[in-house]
Amino acid sequence: MKITALFLSAALSLSTAASALTLTPAQVYTLPGADSQFGAFLPDGRVAVNADNGILILDRTLKTVIGFYTLQGEIGGLTVSPDGRRVAAMNSETWTVWDVATGREIRSGKTAYDATLAFDAQGDLLTLDDGTLKRVTLASGQRGDVLGDGDIYGVAVSPDGTRAALTFEDRVQFVTLADGTVLAEASLNEEPDALGASFSPDGQAVAVRTGSEALILRAGQDAVSVEGGEDLDPQDDSLLFLNDTDLLAVFYGDAQRIDPQTGEATGEPFMLDTDGPVVAGPDGQLLALGSRVALLDPQDLEAPATQESVLPSSNAWTGAFVGNVPHAGLGRFLNLNSMQELKVGGTGRLDTYLGQGNNIWTLRGLDVAVRRAGVNVNVAKLDEDAEYDTLHASPDGTFAVVSGYYGMALMNATTGKVIRKVTAKQLKVEDIHDALPSPDGKSIYVIPHEGNVFRYDVATGKQTLAFKLPADAEATEFQQSAGGTLAVVYFNENYDRFVALLKPGATSAFKTLPFTDSVRALRFSPDGKRLAVLTNASQNALQVFDTATGALLTRTGKFNTSTGLLAWSQNGRQLMVGSGLLGKPGSVTVFDVK
Repeated sequence: MKITALFLSAALSLSTAASALTLTPAQVYTLPGADSQFGAFLPDGRVAVNADNGILILDRTLKTVIGFYTLQGEIGGLTVSPDGRRVAAMNSETWTVWDVATGREIRSGKTAYDATLAFDAQGDLLTLDDGTLKRVTLASGQRGDVLGDGDIYGVAVSPDGTRAALTFEDRVQFVTLADGTVLAEASLNEEPDALGASFSPDGQAVAVRTGSEALILRAGQDAVSVEGGEDLDPQDDSLLFLNDTDLLAVFYGDAQRIDPQTGEATGEPFMLDTDGPVVAGPDGQLLALGSRVALLDPQDLEAPATQESVLPSSNAWTGAFVGNVPHAGLGRFLNLNSMQELKVGGTGRLDTYLGQGNNIWTLRGLDVAVRRAGVNVNVAKLDEDAEYDTLHASPDGTFAVVSGYYGMALMNATTGKVIRKVTAKQLKVEDIHDALPSPDGKSIYVIPHEGNVFRYDVATGKQTLAFKLPADAEATEFQQSAGGTLAVVYFNENYDRFVALLKPGATSAFKTLPFTDSVRALRFSPDGKRLAVLTNASQNALQVFDTATGALLTRTGKFNTSTGLLAWSQNGRQLMVGSGLLGKPGSVTVFDVK
């Protein structure tokens, strides 16, 4: 579906020496394919899950009831209050509590480096802050210490808010939250990486995983180690109580029953219909997370999942304009107007791609293909020695260079053939960071792991200086315009980020653009007159510059997530970013450029 983006005002226009631009969000498109890593059951059978940066409340059939999109970027935690009236979530910057019924934001705050979110039995928020568990009274915002004195590494709280698992540098505890009484304790063999926990329905035991081991702590008893627990990731895998006497370990769909009294595996391993974590709820309910959410049958764990739902994504990472029509997806190219898929050469996992002109180059494993004039052409099957993983095309898409740690290959879309393959050894460099072809395909620009950017002449093999980096700087990526202007991304020893603009033939920048955030992508317009730069900034992440002068023309964009998808239409009148706009659902934003 597509959503008219009326909620974002016209972008900021800047008066500069060059003619200013405006970027107006013309359409926001929503695509399926969100990744869900966190989930929790509400008392009435509904569930709260994350869908990329969104927090969704789903009904019993896993249909969306309401969504919250005010957190920007990757979700790091999700919890619901015992009465089901509130949901809280956090990212690396902020935590927020919403009212489930109305969607109203109740309170928010700054996330500590070690933050954990939970609710106590009264419905107030618990958060780990610099090693101390604190309570935030939601009505007043007042904060107070609950447990710890700066020495707690991780906290997990039971769904009813009465008990908790705590990790320290060398031990784990099972405690009551009301008075901090230690019900069980065990030493850890290694300092914990993180903490994942599942509480038994009767509240008498907790199964914890720390990244290096898994333990079962039962009130008044010695802890037992879980067989194979060293392989269970605290976040991506699951160790959960199906009931008081049955424990289940899940590792990317591989499942094993565990005896909660001994920690030993029981029965044969089997497959569970999930590609992500599993969440247990009241009455034995099981929710499978990952690339989709679904319900599992606790009475028949090997049965296919039911009520499967693919949630709306907040970003896309593949995309290009084809005939000025936007196409995007998560590993696919969907026509965003018709939602019909454009078949791009080959099948299987897409490693990288590049859309230039009306051509789309793709790299899948060792197979390079190009879609040109509506036809898919298999260009080459490369060898493994170079470890190819980057792809750049000339401004019109005719030539492409695929590069890797130990080599690069130049290809031609018109002939569908490899023109030249070169190894890092032949270039006399330790390894290659990036490589791109010149507009005419007669040379290749190369970023080595160390040293200046250089130009390699395809016919003669001669190397000449292309850009002399400042002292102690390292280049990471570059692009070239149709007119030959080179844009090089680099950072210095203080990790300050810059984009250097070089005129054709020059080896030093005529303009250096500073950035306070990492550069995710940069693309020249088809006519080469403008350079769009997409960063990780929380505001004004998208900036457009005049190629001739380096003047900033406009800046805008408060996106749901960080993305590397940035593409111009062939007529230069639209610009596509692979994220929705913060506060609303959406996967791709297309801006009108005026």
